[in-house]
Amino acid sequence: MEFRLLGPLEVLHEGRPVALGGIKQRATLGFLLLKANQVVPTSRLLGALWPGEDPPASARKMLQNAVWSLRAALSVTEGPGAPKLSTQAPGYVLQVDQEQVDLFRFHQRAERGRAERSTPELAAKLLREALGTWRGAALADLVESGISWPELAVVENARLDAMEDYFDAELACGRHRSVLGVLEAMVEAERLRERSCGQLMLALYRCGRHADALTVYSRLRTSLVEDLGLEPGPGLQKLQHAILTHDPALAVAPAREEAEVPRLRSVEPIPVPRAGVRRRHLTVALVRVRPATGDADPAEVDHALAAVTAMVRSGIEELGGTVATSIGSASLALFGGPFARGGDEERAVRAALALRDCFADGIGRSLVVRIAVVTGEALVLTEPGAPPTVTGTLVDECQHVLSAVPEGAVWICSRTRELTGGAFHGAEAVNGAWEISGAAGQVDEHDSELAVVRGFLDRALRRDTPHLVTLLGEADAFLERFGGLVDGPRLVCGRVVAGDPLRVVTDVLAGYCGVRPDDVGGLRGKLGAALRAIGPAEADDLLPRLAPDTRADHADVAGAWRRFLELAAQDRPLVVVLRDVHLAGEEVLDAVETLADSSRPVPLLVVVAAKPALLDRRPSWGGGKPHAASITLDPPRDGTADRLRRLVLSTADRGALFGAEEGEPAGRWPTREPARRKSLWRDESWRPRVVKLPKLSAGANRA
Repeated sequence: MEFRLLGPLEVLHEGRPVALGGIKQRATLGFLLLKANQVVPTSRLLGALWPGEDPPASARKMLQNAVWSLRAALSVTEGPGAPKLSTQAPGYVLQVDQEQVDLFRFHQRAERGRAERSTPELAAKLLREALGTWRGAALADLVESGISWPELAVVENARLDAMEDYFDAELACGRHRSVLGVLEAMVEAERLRERSCGQLMLALYRCGRHADALTVYSRLRTSLVEDLGLEPGPGLQKLQHAILTHDPALAVAPAREEAEVPRLRSVEPIPVPRAGVRRRHLTVALVRVRPATGDADPAEVDHALAAVTAMVRSGIEELGGTVATSIGSASLALFGGPFARGGDEERAVRAALALRDCFADGIGRSLVVRIAVVTGEALVLTEPGAPPTVTGTLVDECQHVLSAVPEGAVWICSRTRELTGGAFHGAEAVNGAWEISGAAGQVDEHDSELAVVRGFLDRALRRDTPHLVTLLGEADAFLERFGGLVDGPRLVCGRVVAGDPLRVVTDVLAGYCGVRPDDVGGLRGKLGAALRAIGPAEADDLLPRLAPDTRADHADVAGAWRRFLELAAQDRPLVVVLRDVHLAGEEVLDAVETLADSSRPVPLLVVVAAKPALLDRRPSWGGGKPHAASITLDPPRDGTADRLRRLVLSTADRGALFGAEEGEPAGRWPTREPARRKSLWRDESWRPRVVKLPKLSAGANRA
């Protein structure tokens, strides 16, 4: 049996999750695991289950019931090494093999990594493995429900300490460029940690960003002086002085510096999020569903709510949102975040209205919905392979607005109303909130297709893997919208011109270098500087083949251009947008198509727009490649809200929501699992060549 605390609480038996019951039962297990193999007094458990409040009179009985249920859940494993939950005065003890708990495995590997400080390569490897055991914030599902234990802060600090140890090892190996992005994210989230600030200063200095390194020091000093009345420690002050005087001791040892580039190509992805914790502008929607009457059969209500949760997730993801968490009858959805800009507020309100209308159309037996939508700033934690976690006053504000929303209504905050302009009809409610009755006009948008492309961008960044997306049809407006959503990666564009097969190469290079395509001298100089910065070992070879006045043959130029894009993406995540690719020569087509075959760690997304004639020339374009897909941009035929309503109705488990189907005994709920829709742009096994949206295939939704 395996216990997972470093992320949402999970217990696995033979690779399958064990049902843990409700929030109090899960919290009991989580706290006992934090104190594994120790006796936990009953009074301490009661305080953990009802933090900041007096436990109810029935609290001890509820705790006993939770322990009894946990014993039954853990009894699936027997024999030596099986976990055992025992009563032992003055409380309970959970006896478990520490190797079965990811928290203890993390501590063991982190200690092994620290013990190998004298061998930076080995230390970095061990610490990377330790950090790889994390799947999100510790006991993230319990924290989302309001749990806040001092023990969780201790666990989180242990993680931050391990990250700083890892950064020390990577810097000692000369890999300052590979950790720079994660260091910046950590310092942004933990501004008063002097050790990580010093590491970031050193990494910036070694990257030639001396002014930025001193800015980090200045910002930290301002925060310490203004908030705490303290000056930075002596070590950080010495580092600032060394940067100011260009102390040679700060440079990477020659042997390390020479080995940096090949090591970066082979190093495994850092097992912490690329985006990390950032303060983001986003819109959140809180959707709560409950029975209209209080006399419903609890078993029937539970089955219906499970189906509703899957249905709500499908509807929200259809419009590019993300369900951060679902607890009981409530789902928290996010619109915005690392790679979304523009239109997120309107998209969130349209999704809310569509869900409201679905329930008005008869979704569910005696179920009613209330929805609140608010916009503002929040801390967003992103983890590979896990939904984002949002904290801050924005979620509290959303809960406050929802508490006043009547059944069957959608309320939005004043900020959301301001940003959506006149897109929706509504009337002022209370405390600055507005009740929205409907949209001022239906807007035809390729929201589903846009979400797919954004999903590929997210995968390319998370996996450091190049992806190729082909848009077939009229894509100019779509690409304008997509370009406005790219935030963080560098964005470069090019257009294929008939009769000038290499013009698209020049366009992309000029856009990357920040010069006009017809400025031959400026482009050659900037291109040389760029190549020396991102690929010094290959600059002398690539520059003669890529220079605007080159005499190399087309295949040689296209191959050099392909290599340039890989190097550029390794230096900073890159998005390349190419238009009219159906007019490109065979050499350029070969270079573009094979970009998705690269085995190097390259965070690169290539989006090409072409007419269907491209498939006439190359019927197998993108076919069979694991990181390539094509999307046909069919003209939308109806409004976003109507399309979403039909999708949600089609994906609902009609047996669970409407009652027994024909041929089934009355009063009995179907025993089959709710029908779910696959979230195409997040499912790792989805590898189509042509996807026609919005007609999406059915399947299992992301859990």
